[in-house]
Amino acid sequence: MSKNRIYISTLCIKFEDYEWLKTCLDNFHDFPVGIEHATWWKLQPKLPDLLDTKKPLFYGMPTTIHAPFHEICNIPGSPEEKEMLETFNRACRVYHECNATSMVMHTNENHFPEIDLPAMRARSKEMILFWHERFKAQGIRMTVENVGFPKKDNLLFDYPHFIQLFNELPDDIGCLIDTGHAMLNNWDIPALIKTLGSRIRGYHLNNNDGVNDAHYPTFAPDGFLPPEKMEEIIATIAQYSPDADLILEYMFGDRISEEQIHSDIRHVANLIEENRRKQP
Repeated sequence: MSKNRIYISTLCIKFEDYEWLKTCLDNFHDFPVGIEHATWWKLQPKLPDLLDTKKPLFYGMPTTIHAPFHEICNIPGSPEEKEMLETFNRACRVYHECNATSMVMHTNENHFPEIDLPAMRARSKEMILFWHERFKAQGIRMTVENVGFPKKDNLLFDYPHFIQLFNELPDDIGCLIDTGHAMLNNWDIPALIKTLGSRIRGYHLNNNDGVNDAHYPTFAPDGFLPPEKMEEIIATIAQYSPDADLILEYMFGDRISEEQIHSDIRHVANLIEENRRKQP
């Protein structure tokens, strides 16, 4: 495994205390670890401007970008679509300024009535292709993430439709699997990894309580999936998508610490290496 393909999402600092996260990464001396920058979130309106002032802290580190947490399935020409275009274009500028290597976007954010699901899936695919064209023209490597879960009632692409989506999209659009979102929908994650294989070019690794998108540490003993199940998932990653980026996601709060992050980085890296050696 190329050990500089492990990243930490800025969710863990609520997109605020960038200095703490920089110190945390500087204090990890085993191998280079990167950063995934979120670029826009309606619950943190100061995020884009704050990121502009703090992103130079991480210049030179491996970097991925998370596209805005903004609904892409908007009414054409609406104020919402205009805002989405502005936030995504700003994220593209951040991508280049940080010399990033990929940008992940969500298929959707909102709940849509059941009767509208086919139409909204088509609209989501249309917008993914819209951004693919623009990203490709700028040399931006693109991935698309599974999102939605029962509590929010916003699962637009269920298990079979998510797989179908990647049968229909161009091959250069990668898949990113968020383990937390997948477990909230009771998806068979190892089977999904085996099905999509090297089409998966990134993972958001996190656990939760089975109801909320709580972003527990990956190997949390009280997580919905116990540590041995998460280890099985990472072993499957090593065998079927060994070159994918591995982004550790944590919720800000009491569960996060420098010690926790360093321990999880080592555990994930060791599991990947051990299981790659087992391959024939």
